[in-house]
Amino acid sequence: MSVELLPIDPDRPDRRALDAAAESVLRGGVIAFPGDSLYVLGCSLLDVSSVELIARMKRRGAGRAVISLIPEPSQAHGLALVVSPVAKRLMDAFWPGPLSLIFLAASIVPVGVQGAGGTVALRCPRDPLCQALLARIGGPVVASSANLSGQPPAQTAEEVRTLFGNSLDVILDGGPRRQDVPTTLVDVSGPRPKLIRRGSLEVDALLGDFEDQSGSHG
Repeated sequence: MSVELLPIDPDRPDRRALDAAAESVLRGGVIAFPGDSLYVLGCSLLDVSSVELIARMKRRGAGRAVISLIPEPSQAHGLALVVSPVAKRLMDAFWPGPLSLIFLAASIVPVGVQGAGGTVALRCPRDPLCQALLARIGGPVVASSANLSGQPPAQTAEEVRTLFGNSLDVILDGGPRRQDVPTTLVDVSGPRPKLIRRGSLEVDALLGDFEDQSGSHG
């Protein structure tokens, strides 16, 4: 069966296209859609076989950490074993927005999709299309850049179709997307926060005593 490519307005997403994409994810399928800044491959975080399929499609090693999008900040409390005070401060200040947080994973997150040390990485995006899609799916959606491992990410739906073709169930075509500044990434899974990657946000003041692993100090 050929992949379904559905045009969609990123600012005013069409209900029918959103429903088709959401139904595919809820059935265990893999979709592609315009993320905050580039096209991503998506599936349910709770479906280990779909997460593994994305890794195979991208030709990346299994077990590599993935970041999942959630429809609302409160969902982190069900997916994270602990939401520390510093994590809560960051969520209150920057979610929804371009901040990804790494937590210790709760038992609901399958071991097969957890990151190193039993972690889960989450982001609550501000993008209207992402928010509308996540609201329909209702749960955490893996968002992995639509590219082969080590290659630049796809910027259009046609590039996604060329790369992944019928391995996908649905592609939402929201027009070209260009990579912007990457999201800020903070590990809040331990007693001391770790700033893994700097992005567009200034988070230092909220981290307290933290370890800077971003390679970009100041």
